[in-house]
Parts: sequence; C-alpha cells; structure tokens
Amino acid sequence: MSKPLFTTPDEFAVRGLAYLFRALDEVMPMNGAQRRDLSNACRDLSAMLTIDRDSLARPYWTAPRLTSAYLRYFLPWNLVRLSSLLPGLDFGRIPDEPLILDMGSGPLTLPLALWLSRPDLREKPVTIVASDTTPHILELGRRIFDMLRAELAPECRWTIRTMRASVTQALHRIHAKPGMLWMLTTGNVLNEMEERRARPGHQMSDRMRSLLEDASRMLMEGGLIFSVEPGTRQGGRLLTNLRKSALGGVEEEPEFEDLTAFALREEQADRNRSMHDSDDWDDDDDMFEFGLSPLFKPLAPCPHVNSCPMLDRRSTAWCHVNAPAEHAPQALRDLSARAGLDKDSISLSFLLLKKLNEEEAEKQAEAPQRSRRPQERRKLSARIVSDAFVVPDYPGRARYACTELGLALIPDSAYLSPGALCEGWTTPGFDRKSHAFIMMLDDAELRRSAGTRRFPPRERQEGEDRPHRSFRHSEARAPREERRYNREEERRPFRRDTEERPFSRRDKDDAPRGREPRRDERQEERSRRPRQNDRPSERRQRDDSGRRPASPRRRDS
Repeated sequence: MSKPLFTTPDEFAVRGLAYLFRALDEVMPMNGAQRRDLSNACRDLSAMLTIDRDSLARPYWTAPRLTSAYLRYFLPWNLVRLSSLLPGLDFGRIPDEPLILDMGSGPLTLPLALWLSRPDLREKPVTIVASDTTPHILELGRRIFDMLRAELAPECRWTIRTMRASVTQALHRIHAKPGMLWMLTTGNVLNEMEERRARPGHQMSDRMRSLLEDASRMLMEGGLIFSVEPGTRQGGRLLTNLRKSALGGVEEEPEFEDLTAFALREEQADRNRSMHDSDDWDDDDDMFEFGLSPLFKPLAPCPHVNSCPMLDRRSTAWCHVNAPAEHAPQALRDLSARAGLDKDSISLSFLLLKKLNEEEAEKQAEAPQRSRRPQERRKLSARIVSDAFVVPDYPGRARYACTELGLALIPDSAYLSPGALCEGWTTPGFDRKSHAFIMMLDDAELRRSAGTRRFPPRERQEGEDRPHRSFRHSEARAPREERRYNREEERRPFRRDTEERPFSRRDKDDAPRGREPRRDERQEERSRRPRQNDRPSERRQRDDSGRRPASPRRRDS
C-alpha cells in the first residue's frame, strides 16, 4: 500500500497557470528589446540564486530586468510545483475565517498557490497578510492576484493585506491577538536568511528557535507552519534543522569557519564509515539532545517524530522530493528552453508542522527515542526521499526512505512515485555504504520466491487462501505434517543475529576458499607460464636454465 505525495492539478489550477502570463503582460509589460533579453535575464537570475550566492546581499527586486525574469520564470515554476504538492497535504480542521501570515511573500507566491490548488480554502473568507521588505514586489503580487480572481472566481471573498517587515519582525508587527493566527507560511525564505545573517557568529539555529517561539505564541491551538525551500542540499538541511528546533533539539556544535575543518571532519567520517558494521553501530551518535521543550509536531513529509536521519554525520543525503512538471504551461516551457533551463521535474524540500498544546508537548518530551536498528521484525511507515538507483547485488532499482528507525533502503521499489508514503517490514540486513537498514514492501514480500535464506512468510488473514505451489510430480508432495512451512516455523521469533537476509548478498569474504598451494607448486606453475614477449618457436628452444638461445646472424647475399 502506498499513498502518492503529489497530485495532478485540477482544471481550475490549470486555467490559472495558463492565464498567468496574460496577467503578467498587463502588470509588467515589456517592449521588444526586453522580450529579446528575457531569456538572458532568467539565466543571470538563476545563477544569482544558485552559484553566485554572494550577490544576494543586494535585493534583486530593485532591478526591473531581474524582477521581470522572476515573475515570468521563477514565479510560474514555483506555482507549478506547489499546485501539485498542496492538494495532498492534510491541514486538519480549517477555521471559519482563517488568518494566514505569509512571511517573505515576494509576489505572493504561496498565497497564489493556495488559492489555485485548495478549493476548500477558496470557499472561505480567508485573510492573507503578506510581508516583505520590498513593498513594490508586494504590490505587483496583489495586482496579479486581483486579475486572476477577476478572471477565474470573481465571487471569491479573500482579503489581501500587505506589510513591510522582515521575517524576524513580521510576527511582532501583525495586528492580531495571540492565538488568532491559523497558518504561518514561508517560501524560499530560510536560505536567504542564512545568507543575510544578523551579526557575525549568530547561529541560524538561534534564529529558527526564536522564530518558532514567536509563531507558537501567535498561532491558535492546532495552528500550522508550512515552509518550502528549493530541493538543494542547503534547502533540505535548513528545513531539517527547523524541524530539529521545533522538536526541542539543541545545536551540538558551531558551524565550520573554514573549509579545512570541514574537510578534516569529512575525512574522519569516511574513516568511521569504513570501520563500522552492523554489530558496533552506535545509536547514541545519531540522536540529538532535547535541551528545550518541543513546540511543534511534524506532519509531513516526516512519518514520525523521532530525530531526522539526515542529521546523521555519516549521511550525505538530504530530504527532498521531485515534483512532476507535466502540467507546466507551454509558454513557460518555451521560455525555459530558450534560457537553457528547461525542466522535466522540479526538486523541492518542504515541512508541515502542527502546534502542540502543553499536554501534548509534555507527552512528546517524555517519549523515548527509538533505536536506529530494528530489534524485531515489525511493520513501519516510510516516506520515499530519493530517486531510484541501482544497488549491486540487490534486485531492481532501490530508493531511500525515512522511517522512525532511521534511513531505510527499499530494493525493487522504482515503481513507487516520488515522495510516496508506503508501508513495509524491517529486516536485519543493512546497506554498508549508507548504513541504512533494508526494508521490504508488502507486495515485494509476496512476489519473492520461497527459499532457505528468506524470512518466514507473513501470517495469513482469516479467510485468506493458501498460495498455490506447483510440483513436478504429484507423488513428490510431502504429507501435511511433514511440510516445511508449518505454523510453528512461521511464528518463530525475529532474531537480530540471524544470518538470513531478504535478498542474498555475498561479500568477498564469503567466497569459498580452496587449499593454499605449496611453495614448490607455485614455482612450478610460474615456470610453465609463457612469457609475454616470447614466440612459440622460441619457447620450445629454451634450455633448462630458461635462457633464450642467440639468434643467428643475418648474412648479406
């Protein structure tokens, strides 16, 4: 059983994405020279947001060329990925008059995505407070929203208010009483917060914790925080640390000041990875300390409330998923192709948090952290967090998944959709490269053939027929009491130290070794080997000493 994360946008969202470019031409028109330069401007802005991060100290909204590129390239692509993600998220009970604060709103990207993809919100009188440090881009976003509403849903009762404030100031400047805010949203904000630090040495974790405490004070009971970042290593790491702060985690060490310290740590981590195996795995190294009280509970994409396996120092992975891009408008695809930035899928990282009350916070703080190694065979929920890839000695293509026991490797799972929520069974096997334990899906367990190096078959439900087994001869079938798969063997307990694995995997040390040859046998074998530069006729003419006879001199006739 698996539940996909992304859904196909409905007709309303598809119409809105198609009409967006007509609205942009009205809001920010371009002349002929600007249209010809648009693809180059998109390429320059993409480099500024990815490889040339030092230029983020200057707001790119102040340049009309870059603003036009953002509205016509980045804004539509962000709406494409969010319109596939947002419909599948469970927001719980929505109040009658929701109040949403969107921090770092820019051209109202997240409010537009919520309006396009959530009909349950579109029917309610929602109030959006959009905050940013640049009022000009907020006004452009408001005009885009008004044009889309007038074209698609004139009866919509949404109210858009703008506020000039930074991310750290917005929760203090909003005109609302504590406990009135239903949802706090941020889109592509944390990575820019990290680039623009308040002062040297100010840790990002301190700013995150302060932000979460202010949000918990303003949100109503059961209020939500939704944050989305690019699917880069930086975006995934920032959201992982935001989740850690929400659960009460404490920063263990300061960030590295230079590349030398980082390289030394990575070298030591590689040395540890080569030394560790399944028997001497240290679970305590994976768990972060809960020095503060938990404020929020993660709802998605995390299927658990334990520590994130991506924070393991030995892990090189980061949490991200790839959203489909089949429903992108043709005008957006044409512009992306001209700029050399065309996409088949869109990578993103996101986090959905729910506010805890005092009783839930105490209960979650007292709950013990589970071990990172499966102690018994059990069924787990898992979220797919990687693309499919080939793992030697395992069938099919595998994917990584996030579970409450840590990172899991699921062989033969390429058919699962990106970010899908699935269920499977733990096994004692583990992957030596990533130290992820091997996990089997229900349907994979049913498909595998019976053998000696397998787990016992699952217990059949009441009324379920026994799977049919074919036999070459009818007389070869053993009596019922002598069959191998009896009920007593099916119920034998799961043992961690068993040598059985769901998929047979032979190491180099497991290869059978024959008798070592004696020294005289090795010398005799070497003497029989032909030398590389010897000719067959010359090999026969060798004397007992092994020397090659001298070639006769050539005479001139």
